[in-house]
Amino acid sequence: MNMAGYRHTRKRRAFWFFLGLLFLITIWFVYLHYSEEDHAPIHVAEEGSEYLDLDQQASIQTEAPEPIKKTLSVNRGESFLGMMQENGIAQTQAFDILAATKGVFDLSKVLPGHEMVLLFSSDGLNLIGLDYEISDQYRLRIAINEDSIDAQKVAVQHILADTYSGDLKLIDVDVKKGDSIYSILHECDLSDYQIDCITRSVKNVYNLSGIVPGNNLKLWVTEDAPVLLGRLTYEIDDLSLLEVEPENGTFAARKQTLSVETRYERAEGTIESSLYQSGIAAGISPEVIMELTDVFAWDINFFTEIRAGDTFAGVYETYYVEDKFKGYGRVVAARFVNQGQEHLAIYFDKGNGESGYYDANGKPIQKLFLKAPLNYRRISSGFSNNRMHPVYQVARPHLGVDYAAPTGTPVVALGDGKIIFKGWSNGFGKSIRIKHCAGYISYYGHFSRYAKGMESGKQVSQGQVIGYVGSTGVATGPHLDFRVKHNGKFVNPLRLKPVAGPALSGAALAKFKEISARRLAMLDDPSLNLAMKSSNTE
Repeated sequence: MNMAGYRHTRKRRAFWFFLGLLFLITIWFVYLHYSEEDHAPIHVAEEGSEYLDLDQQASIQTEAPEPIKKTLSVNRGESFLGMMQENGIAQTQAFDILAATKGVFDLSKVLPGHEMVLLFSSDGLNLIGLDYEISDQYRLRIAINEDSIDAQKVAVQHILADTYSGDLKLIDVDVKKGDSIYSILHECDLSDYQIDCITRSVKNVYNLSGIVPGNNLKLWVTEDAPVLLGRLTYEIDDLSLLEVEPENGTFAARKQTLSVETRYERAEGTIESSLYQSGIAAGISPEVIMELTDVFAWDINFFTEIRAGDTFAGVYETYYVEDKFKGYGRVVAARFVNQGQEHLAIYFDKGNGESGYYDANGKPIQKLFLKAPLNYRRISSGFSNNRMHPVYQVARPHLGVDYAAPTGTPVVALGDGKIIFKGWSNGFGKSIRIKHCAGYISYYGHFSRYAKGMESGKQVSQGQVIGYVGSTGVATGPHLDFRVKHNGKFVNPLRLKPVAGPALSGAALAKFKEISARRLAMLDDPSLNLAMKSSNTE
């Protein structure tokens, strides 16, 4: 074999060797591929769960972006096309919207003051919706897609549905001077339609134009716009509440009478200068102090007979509505120790329209006459058969008592009776005479003026104001000249014997004893000095 043949043979062998090697490598890779598929590791899912594919996972992890809302108000002279242009909307798209919605509402007729809401895609590039306030009753809603523009006219919900069960927020308002129901509701973002509907719907129950400064008004409204009223309450007075709620597409009103809870408080003190000052120092309300004065007005002259060291105690009612203090009631039991003598008074209602204060034995505290017909500073002149007249400077009888008091001090009737004279009486000036039972007549002189309604022939009650202290007639200063005549003869008013009515007896006395025991226990219970909640079961 020559050299050329040898070289050719070597090349051919190398070619087939390389081809065979390539075949083997190919077979090996094919084997490995199928072997990995057959023996791929198996991932076991957690018990009770399955794997989600990647598309599902992506949809869960990525929330849809929020659209961008832009709220506008149409200004005078503005047009729909101009507003679109100012907000980056192409003129061709604005014309398309006008054309597509004309059959529902003509947007070329937008009105000043009306609201328009533009809704853009989250990237702010595309207008996807439009909302326009046609009127209080209707809005235009437009949905804009790539190939369509859909418009509809929808009714506005002005009144909350009766079946609404969502959250409401409370707005608590104390009415101030100058407030009106419109100003309050408008400030709380209620629409004029709702306000008008509320006032018209409730006027037959209560006129809300008469809301009073200081009274409370509560509103429960929806948190999201438009703000809708879910409930309204208004404190008409201490015992009455107006309640307004949506009902059948309008509002219904009801007036409620609130229940009053009676509680009891106790007060006690020691006289230093006067009952009033000592009571105030003990933290007692002026109303209660005056009530205590009235309770013992038949037995104690609080301007001449009390002394330092005298003591007092009283149990009185306090009224609460829904746990809010509303005022004081009557004194139900009281004790006053005056110059060592105990005076006791217990309130009792017989149940037949008669009520009053009685002592521990059931004898009435009320007497035929009061101790004095006014609150006076001092007695400037007493009863005398031979007194030097301060003006005429001659000795003459003074058959009464002069009570010095400031001009305008109220004067009350000493007891029940009938006015038999009202007018000018010489040196007595403006005066009144009252005829009482058992032959008594009381005289009141030097009035500055008469109480309203006082006329001859009028029946007056014990303690009723009949006139006011003055100095008319012959007088050196403001005072009341007070006189009493019994069976045609003047008597000293300071020595009138206390005459009381009949004592309780029988079933009335038994009932009084039962109530009296409880009242007296309260009167001796210092724990009641702090407010104590108690039901009025009597």
